[in-house]
Amino acid sequence: MSRRRRTRASIASAILAAFVLLGGALWLAPRPSGDTPPASPPAVTSPAPSSTLPPEEAAPGTLASLAASLPLIDEAAAIPDYRRDSFGGRWVDLDGNGCDQRQDVLSRDLVETTRDRCTVLTGTLNDPYTGAAITFQHDRVAEPGNEGSQGVQIDHIVSLSAAHAGGAWQWTPDERETFANTLTNLLAVDGETNQSKSDRGPSDWMPPSTAYACDYAQRYTEIVSEWRLSVLSADRDALTATLTSCGR
Repeated sequence: MSRRRRTRASIASAILAAFVLLGGALWLAPRPSGDTPPASPPAVTSPAPSSTLPPEEAAPGTLASLAASLPLIDEAAAIPDYRRDSFGGRWVDLDGNGCDQRQDVLSRDLVETTRDRCTVLTGTLNDPYTGAAITFQHDRVAEPGNEGSQGVQIDHIVSLSAAHAGGAWQWTPDERETFANTLTNLLAVDGETNQSKSDRGPSDWMPPSTAYACDYAQRYTEIVSEWRLSVLSADRDALTATLTSCGR
């Protein structure tokens, strides 16, 4: 073979070897990023389920703890039927100021009042139960469209029937009359709302205005405690829960 042919054969062999080596390298090289399968997402560890804790108990020394400690009515006891007249007259002059308790409460709870001696003729009630401003006009001066004297009524926060069942049935007539007319248990409110409440306890009725719920539960609890009355279990639970949620 001539020198020129041997040189050409050597060059061809070198090219062939380089091609083989290059092809193998390409075959072994990683695939382009577009073909790379997505990496597996990191394992997500689900949080352990939180344990179910019992309801928080009322803190000692709070109004909630006072509510939780209220004695319960013995529903098996032979309690006589409730009668409104066992609590005396509708409104008496309990404090001897010459005005009956209804007029005293209207004077206390209404603003911008006008009066004829004891009688409150006009005024505005910022109703705690509904949050509404009510224009009060006594029947003597009520304009057409105004509800008159019944537009604002006096509510017993702790109803007389609830007090009766809670122990007042054992009181003297004078004690019952005093309870029915004591100012701390009386509140001027929207007449329609008062009718809706009737004699229902806290487990069945709370003020439509949630802004007053805490004050209502507090006053109810304090009155029951002061007068050493018993309550239904459901009412005690409602008072305790409300005052606990209010942080009282």
